[in-house]
Amino acid sequence: MAALHDFIDTEKTYQLVVERFASDSLPQDKVANGANKVIDMNPELIELILDLYNNEEDFPFEKMQKFSVEEILSYLQATHRYYLTKKLPEIEQSLVHIFSKYGQSHQLLASLAYFFNDYKTHLVEHIRMEEKELFPYIQKLIDLSKQSIESRSVGDKSAFSIQQFIDSHSPIEDELQEVSKLIRRYSGDESVPLPYKIFLNQVELFELELRKHAIIEDHVLVPMALELEQKLNA
Repeated sequence: MAALHDFIDTEKTYQLVVERFASDSLPQDKVANGANKVIDMNPELIELILDLYNNEEDFPFEKMQKFSVEEILSYLQATHRYYLTKKLPEIEQSLVHIFSKYGQSHQLLASLAYFFNDYKTHLVEHIRMEEKELFPYIQKLIDLSKQSIESRSVGDKSAFSIQQFIDSHSPIEDELQEVSKLIRRYSGDESVPLPYKIFLNQVELFELELRKHAIIEDHVLVPMALELEQKLNA
Protein backbone atom coordinates (compact mmCIF):
# COMPACT_ATOMS: atom_id res chain seq x y z
CA MET A 1 0.00 0.00 0.00
CA ALA A 2 3.00 2.32 0.15
CA ALA A 3 2.45 3.35 -3.45
CA LEU A 4 -0.88 4.88 -2.54
CA HIS A 5 0.77 7.35 -0.21
CA ASP A 6 2.94 8.53 -3.10
CA PHE A 7 0.00 10.07 -4.94
CA ILE A 8 -2.32 10.97 -2.07
CA ASP A 9 -0.91 14.42 -1.33
CA THR A 10 -2.04 16.66 1.52
CA GLU A 11 -4.79 18.36 -0.49
CA LYS A 12 -6.23 15.06 -1.74
CA THR A 13 -6.05 13.55 1.73
CA TYR A 14 -7.89 16.53 3.17
CA GLN A 15 -10.62 16.14 0.55
CA LEU A 16 -10.78 12.40 1.27
CA VAL A 17 -11.40 13.09 4.96
CA VAL A 18 -13.79 16.05 4.82
CA GLU A 19 -15.99 14.99 1.90
CA ARG A 20 -17.73 12.52 4.17
CA PHE A 21 -19.30 15.48 5.96
CA ALA A 22 -20.82 16.96 2.79
CA SER A 23 -24.60 17.16 2.73
CA ASP A 24 -24.96 14.55 -0.01
CA SER A 25 -23.70 11.90 2.42
CA LEU A 26 -25.95 13.00 5.28
CA PRO A 27 -29.51 11.96 6.10
CA GLN A 28 -31.94 14.45 4.57
CA ASP A 29 -33.21 15.60 7.95
CA LYS A 30 -29.70 16.83 8.75
CA VAL A 31 -29.20 18.71 5.49
CA ALA A 32 -29.92 22.43 5.67
CA ASN A 33 -29.87 25.24 3.17
CA GLY A 34 -28.63 23.53 0.04
CA ALA A 35 -26.00 21.06 -1.06
CA ASN A 36 -22.25 20.96 -0.42
CA LYS A 37 -22.63 22.11 3.14
CA VAL A 38 -20.23 20.54 5.64
CA ILE A 39 -21.39 19.58 9.12
CA ASP A 40 -19.47 20.99 12.04
CA MET A 41 -16.45 18.93 13.01
CA ASN A 42 -13.64 19.85 15.36
CA PRO A 43 -10.86 21.12 13.03
CA GLU A 44 -8.27 19.87 15.52
CA LEU A 45 -9.70 16.36 15.26
CA ILE A 46 -9.71 16.54 11.46
CA GLU A 47 -6.06 17.62 11.56
CA LEU A 48 -5.20 14.63 13.72
CA ILE A 49 -7.09 12.27 11.40
CA LEU A 50 -5.14 13.73 8.46
CA ASP A 51 -1.93 12.85 10.31
CA LEU A 52 -3.21 9.28 10.64
CA TYR A 53 -3.92 9.11 6.91
CA ASN A 54 -0.45 10.34 6.07
CA ASN A 55 1.40 8.14 8.54
CA GLU A 56 -0.14 5.49 10.77
CA GLU A 57 3.17 4.19 12.14
CA ASP A 58 3.73 5.24 15.74
CA PHE A 59 0.52 7.27 15.58
CA PRO A 60 -0.09 8.92 18.99
CA PHE A 61 -3.54 7.53 19.79
CA GLU A 62 -3.43 9.22 23.18
CA LYS A 63 -3.82 12.57 21.42
CA MET A 64 -7.33 11.53 20.40
CA GLN A 65 -8.25 10.96 24.04
CA LYS A 66 -8.65 14.73 24.40
CA PHE A 67 -11.76 14.58 22.22
CA SER A 68 -15.10 13.32 23.47
CA VAL A 69 -16.52 9.89 22.72
CA GLU A 70 -19.35 11.73 20.99
CA GLU A 71 -16.97 13.48 18.57
CA ILE A 72 -15.21 10.24 17.63
CA LEU A 73 -18.55 8.47 17.24
CA SER A 74 -19.88 11.26 14.98
CA TYR A 75 -16.84 10.95 12.74
CA LEU A 76 -17.23 7.17 12.37
CA GLN A 77 -20.96 7.47 11.75
CA ALA A 78 -20.27 10.01 8.99
CA THR A 79 -17.71 7.60 7.56
CA HIS A 80 -20.26 4.78 7.42
CA ARG A 81 -22.71 7.02 5.58
CA TYR A 82 -19.91 8.06 3.22
CA TYR A 83 -19.11 4.43 2.40
CA LEU A 84 -22.74 3.47 1.81
CA THR A 85 -23.83 6.54 -0.16
CA LYS A 86 -20.68 7.43 -2.11
CA LYS A 87 -17.70 5.06 -2.13
CA LEU A 88 -19.49 1.73 -2.60
CA PRO A 89 -21.86 3.11 -5.28
CA GLU A 90 -18.84 4.50 -7.17
CA ILE A 91 -17.12 1.11 -7.12
CA GLU A 92 -20.35 -0.63 -8.09
CA GLN A 93 -20.67 1.72 -11.08
CA SER A 94 -17.21 0.63 -12.21
CA LEU A 95 -18.24 -3.01 -11.82
CA VAL A 96 -21.34 -2.50 -13.94
CA HIS A 97 -19.21 -0.91 -16.66
CA ILE A 98 -16.73 -3.79 -16.59
CA PHE A 99 -19.48 -6.42 -16.85
CA SER A 100 -21.35 -4.62 -19.62
CA LYS A 101 -18.26 -4.00 -21.77
CA TYR A 102 -15.81 -6.79 -20.91
CA GLY A 103 -17.94 -9.55 -19.38
CA GLN A 104 -17.61 -11.74 -22.48
CA SER A 105 -14.11 -10.90 -23.70
CA HIS A 106 -12.40 -10.90 -20.28
CA GLN A 107 -14.07 -13.66 -18.31
CA LEU A 108 -11.28 -13.73 -15.72
CA LEU A 109 -11.60 -10.02 -14.96
CA ALA A 110 -15.36 -10.37 -14.63
CA SER A 111 -14.88 -13.31 -12.25
CA LEU A 112 -12.38 -11.35 -10.14
CA ALA A 113 -14.85 -8.49 -9.89
CA TYR A 114 -17.27 -10.97 -8.32
CA PHE A 115 -14.80 -11.38 -5.44
CA PHE A 116 -15.21 -7.72 -4.56
CA ASN A 117 -18.97 -7.86 -4.97
CA ASP A 118 -19.11 -10.74 -2.49
CA TYR A 119 -16.88 -8.78 -0.10
CA LYS A 120 -19.14 -5.75 -0.45
CA THR A 121 -22.07 -7.82 0.84
CA HIS A 122 -20.06 -8.80 3.93
CA LEU A 123 -18.97 -5.20 4.49
CA VAL A 124 -22.49 -3.81 4.32
CA GLU A 125 -23.64 -6.46 6.82
CA HIS A 126 -20.73 -5.47 9.07
CA ILE A 127 -21.64 -1.77 8.87
CA ARG A 128 -25.34 -2.45 9.47
CA MET A 129 -24.49 -4.49 12.56
CA GLU A 130 -22.43 -1.64 14.01
CA GLU A 131 -25.13 0.88 13.13
CA LYS A 132 -27.80 -1.29 14.75
CA GLU A 133 -25.94 -2.45 17.87
CA LEU A 134 -22.57 -0.85 18.62
CA PHE A 135 -23.15 2.80 17.77
CA PRO A 136 -26.62 3.10 19.42
CA TYR A 137 -25.21 1.40 22.52
CA ILE A 138 -22.32 3.87 22.69
CA GLN A 139 -24.76 6.73 22.21
CA LYS A 140 -26.78 5.29 25.09
CA LEU A 141 -23.65 5.34 27.25
CA ILE A 142 -23.02 8.95 26.28
CA ASP A 143 -26.59 9.92 27.14
CA LEU A 144 -26.41 8.09 30.48
CA SER A 145 -23.15 9.83 31.36
CA LYS A 146 -25.00 13.15 31.13
CA GLN A 147 -27.66 12.04 33.62
CA SER A 148 -27.51 12.18 37.38
CA ILE A 149 -26.05 9.15 39.15
CA GLU A 150 -29.43 8.31 40.71
CA SER A 151 -31.16 7.99 37.33
CA ARG A 152 -28.49 5.95 35.56
CA SER A 153 -29.07 2.34 34.50
CA VAL A 154 -26.87 0.80 31.81
CA GLY A 155 -28.94 -2.38 31.58
CA ASP A 156 -28.91 -6.00 32.63
CA LYS A 157 -25.87 -8.26 32.25
CA SER A 158 -27.30 -10.11 29.26
CA ALA A 159 -27.55 -6.94 27.17
CA PHE A 160 -25.07 -5.85 24.51
CA SER A 161 -21.72 -4.75 25.93
CA ILE A 162 -18.47 -3.33 24.60
CA GLN A 163 -16.59 -6.46 25.66
CA GLN A 164 -19.11 -8.58 23.78
CA PHE A 165 -18.41 -6.51 20.67
CA ILE A 166 -14.63 -6.85 21.13
CA ASP A 167 -14.90 -10.64 21.48
CA SER A 168 -16.98 -11.06 18.32
CA HIS A 169 -15.45 -8.32 16.17
CA SER A 170 -13.75 -9.44 12.95
CA PRO A 171 -11.30 -7.25 10.97
CA ILE A 172 -13.30 -6.71 7.78
CA GLU A 173 -10.50 -4.58 6.30
CA ASP A 174 -8.14 -7.60 6.29
CA GLU A 175 -10.58 -9.47 4.06
CA LEU A 176 -10.57 -6.61 1.55
CA GLN A 177 -6.77 -6.64 1.53
CA GLU A 178 -6.85 -10.29 0.49
CA VAL A 179 -9.45 -9.54 -2.18
CA SER A 180 -7.39 -6.69 -3.65
CA LYS A 181 -4.23 -8.84 -3.63
CA LEU A 182 -6.08 -11.51 -5.57
CA ILE A 183 -7.37 -8.97 -8.08
CA ARG A 184 -3.90 -7.42 -8.55
CA ARG A 185 -2.30 -10.84 -9.04
CA TYR A 186 -4.45 -11.55 -12.08
CA SER A 187 -4.70 -8.07 -13.55
CA GLY A 188 -1.15 -6.76 -13.68
CA ASP A 189 -0.42 -7.22 -17.38
CA GLU A 190 -0.74 -4.48 -19.98
CA SER A 191 -3.71 -6.13 -21.71
CA VAL A 192 -5.99 -5.27 -18.78
CA PRO A 193 -8.51 -2.63 -19.96
CA LEU A 194 -8.43 0.85 -18.43
CA PRO A 195 -11.84 0.58 -16.65
CA TYR A 196 -10.54 -2.42 -14.74
CA LYS A 197 -7.41 -0.51 -13.72
CA ILE A 198 -9.68 2.27 -12.46
CA PHE A 199 -11.68 -0.31 -10.52
CA LEU A 200 -8.48 -1.71 -9.01
CA ASN A 201 -7.39 1.78 -7.97
CA GLN A 202 -10.78 2.34 -6.31
CA VAL A 203 -10.44 -0.94 -4.40
CA GLU A 204 -6.94 -0.02 -3.20
CA LEU A 205 -8.08 3.41 -2.03
CA PHE A 206 -11.04 1.85 -0.26
CA GLU A 207 -8.71 -0.62 1.41
CA LEU A 208 -6.71 2.35 2.72
CA GLU A 209 -9.94 4.00 3.88
CA LEU A 210 -11.14 0.96 5.78
CA ARG A 211 -7.81 0.47 7.50
CA LYS A 212 -7.84 4.05 8.83
CA HIS A 213 -11.47 3.65 9.87
CA ALA A 214 -10.65 0.43 11.73
CA ILE A 215 -7.70 2.05 13.53
CA ILE A 216 -9.89 4.86 14.86
CA GLU A 217 -12.70 2.48 15.79
CA ASP A 218 -10.58 -0.24 17.41
CA HIS A 219 -7.88 1.88 19.06
CA VAL A 220 -9.81 5.03 19.95
CA LEU A 221 -13.61 4.68 20.03
CA VAL A 222 -13.93 1.19 21.51
CA PRO A 223 -11.39 1.73 24.35
CA MET A 224 -13.01 5.08 25.21
CA ALA A 225 -16.47 3.50 25.17
CA LEU A 226 -15.27 0.61 27.31
CA GLU A 227 -13.87 3.02 29.88
CA LEU A 228 -17.14 4.97 29.90
CA GLU A 229 -19.15 1.76 30.27
CA GLN A 230 -16.99 0.66 33.21
CA LYS A 231 -17.44 4.01 34.92
CA LEU A 232 -21.20 3.85 34.51
CA ASN A 233 -21.30 0.28 35.84
CA ALA A 234 -19.12 1.06 38.84
